[in-house]
Amino acid sequence: MALAEDTKTAIQTAYSQWIASNEFKPRPGQRLMIALIAKALGAVKLDEKGLRDESFADHVCLIEAGTGTGKTVAYSIASILLAQALDKKLIISTATITLQEQLVLRDLPDLQASSGIDFSFAIAKGRQRYLCMSKVAMRLKDADASAKDIPMFPDEESRIPAETVDEIRQLGEAFEVRHWDGDRDNWDENIDFEVWSLIAADRASCSGKKCPYYQQCALFKARDKVRLADVVVANHDLVLADLATGGGNVLPEPEQSIYVFDEAHHLPSKSQSHLSRQMSLSAERRRITSTQRIVARAGKEFGSASEFASISKQISQIDEALDACLLGLQPLIEDIYRHNAELTNSNGELRFEHGAVPEPMSIGLDELAQCYALKNRNLQKLADLVLAQFTEQQDTAQAAREAIYAGIGELIVSGESTQAVCQDYADADPATAIPAARWLRQSADEFSDIALCTAPLSTAATLMDLVWTRCFAAVLTSATLAALGSFDHYIKQIGIGSADLSYKILGDLNFPASYFHVPRMTSDPAHADEHTDEIIQLLPSLIAKESGSLVLFSSRRQLDAVYQGLDSELKSRTRVQGERSKQLLIQKHKEAIDAGEQSILFGLASFSEGLDLPGDYCTEVIIAKLPFAVPDSPIDEAMGEWVERYGGNAFWDISVPLVSLRLLQACGRLLRNEADQGRVTLLDTRIVKKRYGKQLLAALPPFQLDIQT
Repeated sequence: MALAEDTKTAIQTAYSQWIASNEFKPRPGQRLMIALIAKALGAVKLDEKGLRDESFADHVCLIEAGTGTGKTVAYSIASILLAQALDKKLIISTATITLQEQLVLRDLPDLQASSGIDFSFAIAKGRQRYLCMSKVAMRLKDADASAKDIPMFPDEESRIPAETVDEIRQLGEAFEVRHWDGDRDNWDENIDFEVWSLIAADRASCSGKKCPYYQQCALFKARDKVRLADVVVANHDLVLADLATGGGNVLPEPEQSIYVFDEAHHLPSKSQSHLSRQMSLSAERRRITSTQRIVARAGKEFGSASEFASISKQISQIDEALDACLLGLQPLIEDIYRHNAELTNSNGELRFEHGAVPEPMSIGLDELAQCYALKNRNLQKLADLVLAQFTEQQDTAQAAREAIYAGIGELIVSGESTQAVCQDYADADPATAIPAARWLRQSADEFSDIALCTAPLSTAATLMDLVWTRCFAAVLTSATLAALGSFDHYIKQIGIGSADLSYKILGDLNFPASYFHVPRMTSDPAHADEHTDEIIQLLPSLIAKESGSLVLFSSRRQLDAVYQGLDSELKSRTRVQGERSKQLLIQKHKEAIDAGEQSILFGLASFSEGLDLPGDYCTEVIIAKLPFAVPDSPIDEAMGEWVERYGGNAFWDISVPLVSLRLLQACGRLLRNEADQGRVTLLDTRIVKKRYGKQLLAALPPFQLDIQT
């Protein structure tokens, strides 16, 4: 369908009204981005049901929008109005909590107030961000000193500390009297992880409408808001998790949704992390003991019912077979690890070449996978029987049922994950497919505790199945999508995209008045000590004298060494990542600049992204060396191995594109607003001495080049 005139007019009116209300000047890049998104979404072909025609595959739009574009407002205005015109839900997904909060607390409320667009929005979070009142009740009961019975939660071997009990009681009471909505992020003070993990909602223990606390449940109230909202703000992990379970469980149905993936450069790694799994043989043997304890507890509570007895007996028999399989695999895996110890990396990880697992091991794990499949089915039957016994009475008997149900649920979740690992190791990769990375990792504490790990090298096919084939349309945007000026690398990673629907918007920043500087140096980063010494010598002359500087390092070792090498005066003005929380570090940095003092931030890779230091807060970005990754992780090694196997070059096909993106992200810390100007200094002469350097320089924004080498 073509973009309707009334929709086009509504977009133009909303943007003009937003500009006028905020007394902004129109940005060319922002207007272009609005037009590109509107055109792409408006072009989607519909079937007779108003869904995307299955034959129409140009429904995914890629936009690299540089800092200064104002992309949040651009994609929000265009996609909200198109979603309304098409009677679709809009899901905005981010990679970081910071951007999620910015959307919910600032950007979307501002659009509501100043653009004239009538829409509602809600934030969607994972289960574990919400309080579970059922767990609160059970934890408090377990803590009751007068309780004679064993704890409701079978994994607890000791009573909860008194101060923790008091905090749990305070949280529960605040929720019950509606002083707090049960969202961890909305509690005024920080809730320690150890405390929160005791009372957070989770899938394993949730009994849904059967729970006595269902009507006041914080999680389900939040889900109701999501269901009714026009715009849902989520994160990549939640989107992937929802789609992996069929879609429409937490978020709207994908067929009825337009997705905007902001910070979309994280989507491939988030997908890979979502599909990565591991299991430990010793932990699985301990889980058999937990199973026996929980099943015995269920037998004590419901043993008179013949069906309970029958299922409990089957689970015990399966556990005997499981234990025998695990005992048989243990020496085999230890032997494989021991005889290949010289091939392990610095983290004690042994990778299987091309993902190929030795046949005896794959046969044993196939048997194990079948045992887990059978056990999980019987555990689910047992959970269903327990759930059927639930009542609305919040008494001791009901609390016992809830505890048993939660314990069984935890066993099912862990069992499903373990079954997936076993099956992955048992099944050979198709000849034409990109293999998975598979490796063993030895525990630092115990040789016999070896974990089996697996991760897909490419998630393109998974993203195609989960997202692209099902969604109505999608917009993927970030300040860094194109590696070395091309979208080809990113398109291969996500499995969809075309040159016709891939756009680069530079952003309205003052690049011509800013510099990319490479000073004359004699050291090579390959010689770490010499390079570090030269950085220490050069740094005092490079750091901004009357404003803020950001110095970025690729390794903690070099960061610490450079910091220790500074003179005392410069060291006193330097704030180092890790010495305080990131938020407090940035706050102190800004306070120093506001007071007219010099301030320097030392950071690692995470400071190369998402750090917003406009104006005098950062006029100098110093990059210690080109951010090449050390290719010793099993996943990186396996990907390089696969590329080389099919005639590629791991360095040119993987490493150089990735370092280009990381360099762009680091450079992006310098200019945040239209009036900003400054200098990026790279303390790595390889960018002018090595053949790949020309490509890296050509992919940079249009800084003035000041290369002295």
